[in-house]
Amino acid sequence: MRGLHLPTLILGTLLAAVTAFPRSSDAHPMRVYNLPGYYIIHSDESPRILRQIWLRMNFVAATYERRLHRFFGGVVNQKQPFYIFRQREEYLRAGGPHGSAGVFIVGYRGQRLLADAGTKITHQMWHVIQHEAFHQFTYAMIGRFFPPWANEGLAEYFGEGLFTGNSFVTGWIPPWRLARLKWEIRHHKLHSIRYMRHMPYSEWNDVLMGTNYDQAWSMIYFLAWANHGKYGPAFMRYMAYYKHGFSANQSWRMAFGHDNGRFQKLWQKYWMDMPSNPTALLYTKVQTQALTNFLARAWSLGQKFSSAKKFFDAVAAGSLKEYHLPDNRWLPQTLLTHAARRAPRLGTWRLAVGRHPELICRMADGTRVIGMFRLSGHRIRKVWVKVQAEGGEAGPRPADGALGTVAQ
Repeated sequence: MRGLHLPTLILGTLLAAVTAFPRSSDAHPMRVYNLPGYYIIHSDESPRILRQIWLRMNFVAATYERRLHRFFGGVVNQKQPFYIFRQREEYLRAGGPHGSAGVFIVGYRGQRLLADAGTKITHQMWHVIQHEAFHQFTYAMIGRFFPPWANEGLAEYFGEGLFTGNSFVTGWIPPWRLARLKWEIRHHKLHSIRYMRHMPYSEWNDVLMGTNYDQAWSMIYFLAWANHGKYGPAFMRYMAYYKHGFSANQSWRMAFGHDNGRFQKLWQKYWMDMPSNPTALLYTKVQTQALTNFLARAWSLGQKFSSAKKFFDAVAAGSLKEYHLPDNRWLPQTLLTHAARRAPRLGTWRLAVGRHPELICRMADGTRVIGMFRLSGHRIRKVWVKVQAEGGEAGPRPADGALGTVAQ
């Protein structure tokens, strides 16, 4: 499906097709939606929830296919079955495990992704869906699962991904999760790296410990970004060896050499030396781009603002002009609400007014994150962000650097 150029398609053809969703939420029969994109959706969900999941998860799926193609080649040739439930009892009846909110299942009936969406999508719900969807795409593209630490670590890495309205961004380190990880390291709650690498699925699945997920996530993040990405190529070789039939231990030795404890020491030091909010810039860029997406839409509808305060006042009052379905410029209200609530914590805001105004967030360290857009008539041609430090363009930062680019 790589030929679809999906992120562009979603903002056009896909949203125009959303009229196929039911208009009434009075009844909730299980229906099938075979719309353009990566999924065949089976759902009894309300239109409000279903439209949000459908939009965001097609961006997520495009990212998964692109990343996995870079590692292994190949494409996803079939749409993936995605079951989204409003009623928890229906989710459980379909095979969802008790105590879970989402799961990827492979069985005699084939494979399918299940999500218990309920009536309100939370950040945790997005995390679960994105996590399980990564398992589904891994299985679809390579036909097997990686060892538990790598499989679950990668799924957790993508589970922390953030949506801007026109991109899906990975690399965020939630400050609360970092604090918890440091506590787990400091109080010896985690396994040795060597033990994690050799843990079989039978043991992982027998006791689904949150510490194992934290450790697996931290191992993947370390391999991807520590020391300016030094270990990334070796990890890609590890996955390639494993895909081609070598055991997990053989793949590790061929990619990284013999395990002499050095990895353990480097990994632990990397996380214990991490500042409390290392990806603050990345998070600010994501929220700035989300807000700029809504500013661009209001501006294209003729609603002008003389200051950032006027813009945020309109958001708070519910008077910001927006596009409504089935218009292909529609974005979910929850995305705006989330970004606006967090804006005061990110820095001070101002609006540089012009033909195409710029929404600027000045962070506490003086860094300026600038949301920009371009219109052609009423058409939104592009929304993006750029970063300026005091005295000029910002250079790479530890634990942010290459992660800071918000992809279009």
